[in-house]
Amino acid sequence: MLQITNLSKSFSDTKVLDDISHTVDLGKLVALLGKNGSGKTTFLKCISNIMNIDSGNINYNGSDFLFLNDKANIFSDLTILNNLKCILRSYNQNLNINIYNQYLHLLGLKDLENLPLKYFSRGNLQRNKLFIALNLSWDYLLVDEPFTNLDDNAQAVFKDIFIDLKSKNKTIIFSTHNFNYISDICDESIKIKEGGILLC
Repeated sequence: MLQITNLSKSFSDTKVLDDISHTVDLGKLVALLGKNGSGKTTFLKCISNIMNIDSGNINYNGSDFLFLNDKANIFSDLTILNNLKCILRSYNQNLNINIYNQYLHLLGLKDLENLPLKYFSRGNLQRNKLFIALNLSWDYLLVDEPFTNLDDNAQAVFKDIFIDLKSKNKTIIFSTHNFNYISDICDESIKIKEGGILLC
């Protein structure tokens, strides 16, 4: 269980997150909504502990989490496999070749397997970002705008993968500007407005 208690974050004199408290159980798909600049990315960075907070507490109660921002953290001169190996080493995790091959095909990346990532389109970089997450072990996935730059087919594949992960008791908290498309699979949506959150 993720417990967020009295979370606040400011930049200079601007309070972006104001005394937010919320709980998210395992096995949930949670959409994070709000206007540009409302604090969605800041919220994700704060609860992933990569951004200092002014006050409050974030407790995963022993669960593992992974944060993926809107710009995939990749080694652009490497191929999909070699890039993944570097990331796995940084998390002290090992490659599972069966999972690797399964999602390489499912995400439509097989034909790009030997191409350096710097030549990928934005859509294919987005596919590779989810591919990285699927090859890592986590309980909570925090991801910024996973559906951006995807065609209709890729969006449908992502939705199916999210539903499958939920069935495995994984939780995904993700920001989106495309809520109408994925509202049917979400357990809840959280809107950040004026520093606070509203359950939609």
